[in-house]
Amino acid sequence: MGCTASTPVLDTTDPDFYEKQQNNEVEQMLLQHHQQDKNKVKMLLLGAGESGKSTVLKQMRVLHKGGFPMQERVQYGHIIWADTVSSMKKLIIKARELGIKLDCDDASNRELFAEKQKVLDYKVLDGIDALAAGGANFLRDYVLKYTQNEEARQKIMNSGTRSGGTNGGWENPGGSSSGGNDSEDETMRGLLEDVATTGENPSAKKYTKAEIAAAIQKLWKEDSGVQMCFSKSNVFHIEGSAPYFFEKAHFFAQDDYVCTDEDILKGRIKTVGITETNFNIDNTKFKILDAGGQRSERKKWIHCFDDITCVVFVAAVSEYDETLMEDDRFNRMHEAIMLFDSLCNYKKFVNKPFILFLNKVDLMKDKVRRSPVRKYFPDYNGKTNDVEDALKYFENLFLSINRSNRPIYVHRTCATDTQSMKFVLTAVTDMIIQESLKKSGLF
Repeated sequence: MGCTASTPVLDTTDPDFYEKQQNNEVEQMLLQHHQQDKNKVKMLLLGAGESGKSTVLKQMRVLHKGGFPMQERVQYGHIIWADTVSSMKKLIIKARELGIKLDCDDASNRELFAEKQKVLDYKVLDGIDALAAGGANFLRDYVLKYTQNEEARQKIMNSGTRSGGTNGGWENPGGSSSGGNDSEDETMRGLLEDVATTGENPSAKKYTKAEIAAAIQKLWKEDSGVQMCFSKSNVFHIEGSAPYFFEKAHFFAQDDYVCTDEDILKGRIKTVGITETNFNIDNTKFKILDAGGQRSERKKWIHCFDDITCVVFVAAVSEYDETLMEDDRFNRMHEAIMLFDSLCNYKKFVNKPFILFLNKVDLMKDKVRRSPVRKYFPDYNGKTNDVEDALKYFENLFLSINRSNRPIYVHRTCATDTQSMKFVLTAVTDMIIQESLKKSGLF
């Protein structure tokens, strides 16, 4: 039970009565403000790009803010439609680069060949209401998401430069990038033209969104080469939720489609900068900061490290065999481990609760059957294709980096699964509230 300071009784005959009364009122206001600050939690969500940080935040909104407003649900429909078309285009282009035979490349297979041509001819932003999709922000995020070519970004959207470094870029804003991805930029050139071109292409046929959706679904279901190319997506970058998008393409093709919670949780907009979201959980005010995870965004993290209550680090365990979107020579899991090392042992966080989410467990379960962990981590000595051994290996790997004396709280998560995340997030928020109360002397 908390204590409250008593207000001293003042002598009304005292010549300094009014001055003392004002001083008492100010002191009471400061005390009240101090007590309110003790009941606030500032949580920092960190991790490498596409680890699932923003999805964790979306789950918090579902659980504690009643989900998403209608405007946002409609906006996501446009964004996911653009991702759906772009993902199918990319699979077709990458299959050629990887030497994978596509049924739709055979002109004798007229039906699939025609569907492929529709998708390749279609301008990604054709038929999209840019205002409903988020206006200039949508275009900016879309371009940033699909290119790492600095000159192209400067030319199209006048965006900033990248940064990087030996510690993952977060503590060295002046560092230079450790490499580019020319192949990736070449592959996505057509997508950038879709975004940058404002005029119409007279040579391109006009297709309805419904026709393109039908073409995408047919290619996904009937072209074995498209499926095979997706199974090799660890060697190039594509949305992990692409199969979900393809299956529901006919919904996203509708201009007035209202996205479900599941659609939004699986959809992704690259986090640019730092977003702040406030919640009230069990009479405790939570301020959650979600910082963009790509190397170019980490230089902004340092500005939100003050007065942090706890840190949640999200690592996507399914990415052990994948490379960075911004540097295809660097393994994503290695990047996450390096970044975790820098943050976990950072002097400002030494006495702060540190929570580790080993995320995308569902994707890892499927992947270990066809992609051995030992191929990418030679010191792995667990059973081949055993997801439990693999998870334990990565958990121990992260924990071994901790050079502080404080415990690291580990949770295995699937950020897109609302039911499992409800259990995890409830446990985490309860723990944080209890820790906060203990430190404030109120518990």
